[in-house]
Amino acid sequence: MTRPRELSLAALGFLELAPPELIDVAAASGFSSVSLRTWAAVPGGPEYPLLEGSSAGRETRARMDATGVGILQIELVALARGVAIDRYLPSLEGGAALGAERVVACGDDDDPAVLADRLATLCDVAADLGMSVDVEFMPFRPLATFQQALDLVDRVGRPNAHVMVDALHLYRSGGAAAAVAAAPSRRIGVCQLCDAPRVAPPYEQLASEARERRLPPGSGELPLGDLVAALPVDTPLAAEVPNERLFAGLPPVERARVAFRSTASMFSD
Repeated sequence: MTRPRELSLAALGFLELAPPELIDVAAASGFSSVSLRTWAAVPGGPEYPLLEGSSAGRETRARMDATGVGILQIELVALARGVAIDRYLPSLEGGAALGAERVVACGDDDDPAVLADRLATLCDVAADLGMSVDVEFMPFRPLATFQQALDLVDRVGRPNAHVMVDALHLYRSGGAAAAVAAAPSRRIGVCQLCDAPRVAPPYEQLASEARERRLPPGSGELPLGDLVAALPVDTPLAAEVPNERLFAGLPPVERARVAFRSTASMFSD
């Protein structure tokens, strides 16, 4: 496979770093962009709101200008009945002001009608800001599979709604590259790459595996080549390789360099 022109560095695995520091790490390790954890993924989790006009926003812009590293995504919006999309607006506006291209959302409600309502609202708000929405399915959340996420974005019908394909989530939810290849290319958003053993852990360990035990691409047993071949050619690619034990004691820039080298090596001739 031909090496991709650009790779993005996902925030997971580097959540101890504020956005300016993450941008510096990405620049030093070869990445052209980053995702930023603007809202906590779990209650009490780390988050870095980038409000428009804030000192954090100005410092982030300064590091972007100095390094040339952009923002691919901000994350993670929860689509759920008890969560109003308006609560996300300040950080959406702040991310858009910094040039963030996309916002990541996850499905946290069992009712498809609620998910569709919240996603439609988010897509409309994001469209006004010039952003796309990547819906991330996770086998340990209510929106658990690629097909469920694809059905959701099709139901909503917004042109800026896409499905984010995380390699670990795809295979741990019983999905296959063939399903990605068969999906309309306009519905495929960012693809996050990592590796893992072929055999999944017990269900109750899927979340901790995803957050703490991902392997660098090429060091596990997932059929990543099949997945990459199934993607539309212009799919943005990101490395998401958090592993507390593997990277214990390594500074962030060294962890990022491992993620970059292992992911880029998949595309070497």
